[in-house]
Amino acid sequence: MISASQFLLSDEMPPTKKEKVTFTCTAETKQALEAWAEREGRTVSNLVERLVLAALANQEK
Repeated sequence: MISASQFLLSDEMPPTKKEKVTFTCTAETKQALEAWAEREGRTVSNLVERLVLAALANQEK
């Protein structure tokens, strides 16, 4: 069994129970998302998830 400290030292991502979604966009959109995520100290994936969750919450109102 791998300990948390050993795992943090590896290049592998931790296992996740989240589903994956793929979408296409322009290079400019991708660059803008990368810059936004970097400013917030997030991954692009985490940023997009937060944006989608906010949009879903707004849509339900």
